[in-house]
Formats: sequence, structure tokens, C-alpha cells
Amino acid sequence: MIAIGLGEPKHAERFCGKLAPGITCLTDSTNTSHTAYGLTHLGLGAAVGSVLATARAVAAGHVQGQATGDQTMLPGTFIVDTGGVVRYAYYSKHAGDHPNIEDLIKVGSETKRQGG
Repeated sequence: MIAIGLGEPKHAERFCGKLAPGITCLTDSTNTSHTAYGLTHLGLGAAVGSVLATARAVAAGHVQGQATGDQTMLPGTFIVDTGGVVRYAYYSKHAGDHPNIEDLIKVGSETKRQGG
């Protein structure tokens, strides 16, 4: 399993081992990998949702350190099998929009069971 984030290798080194042990973390200082998967930049409508989501997160006690990379690039989550076939795609509506973890586990397990 790999994770790709915007930023520099030092960012992956700093956070990956602590937050995602067992996962290979790569970085892309450009938006190339993100745009290859159809991810887009934050638009005006999504910006409003992002501000509201940020306010809710801060009110709940969640804070973020300094952001790196292109802060307007929207995130996404993909499960790609060893043959390069995308088995799952989730396009986030704002930075704090994440897929359902149960869905990821289910699709990941099915993909692994099928040898992918």
C-alpha cells in the first residue's frame, strides 16, 4: 500500500512512520499525480464548505499544523490493484472530506483476496 501526498520527501519522512506505519509514503511537489487521477482545485462553492468544515473541526478541538504543497488541491482516496485498475475512487469535496473507512476496508480486502 502507498500513500501520495503533496509536498517534499521530508514531509513524508516526518509524518508517515508516525501516522501510517507499514505504508509506503511518497510525495509529489507538483500536482502531477493528483491531476492524473482527476483531482481538482478548490472552487468557490467548495471553499464555502471548506470554511464551514474547518470551523466545525476547530470547535471540536482538531487543529492542523502548517500546510504544505498546493493548499487549493482537493484530496482523494483511491484503491488501485497491482494491474493498475482503479477499484475504488473517492473525490473529496473539501480538505476534511474523507471516505467511509468501512468502504475502504471492504474494497481493499476484496482487491487483496482477488490477488490485486
